[in-house]
Amino acid sequence: MNLSFHLDETRYPIRMRWFLAGAWALILAKCVAVAWAIDHWSVPIHAAWVVVPTLLIATLATGIWLGADET
Repeated sequence: MNLSFHLDETRYPIRMRWFLAGAWALILAKCVAVAWAIDHWSVPIHAAWVVVPTLLIATLATGIWLGADET
């Protein structure tokens, strides 16, 4: 099994890499906003109930996108 990882710059042009970075910036901003809102309005749940699944799904989607083979 080959576990090496190499980001092919020709497959992921600069525009797509900027899009991915922007998407992650929005995801992180949403997580911060949710944590602030839950604390500010004393919502009776822990912010991790929203933040952790968001980050897990975003990580999974990013990993699938980066690891997909173009056939």
